[in-house]
Amino acid sequence: MSLDILSTVSGNDLGLADTELERAANILSVQLGSLEYKPDFGIDLDFFLSPAYKFENESFKSYLMNILANNSINVASLVETIETFYRTYTFNLSDQVTSTSLIAR
Repeated sequence: MSLDILSTVSGNDLGLADTELERAANILSVQLGSLEYKPDFGIDLDFFLSPAYKFENESFKSYLMNILANNSINVASLVETIETFYRTYTFNLSDQVTSTSLIAR
């Protein structure tokens, strides 16, 4: 069982929760190497956004799915939507009725 530190809806308080949804959102929003206490937590977004790398959506989606799987998050489906200049990935987690999304620009 893992507990996550979450902010409340008002954003003024912190609380603990045991949810895959919040854990997945944390993983997808933290840059790899940015946490002093756990440097291997998160995704390496800087690598994909570096000028030397030719960005490919399929590779990025596979990478995100792999990172979630390595952190014991079961993804039921990945829905991609494109609106204006934004591509949104919505991850539907198994055993969850809600989903989280990460917007890639």
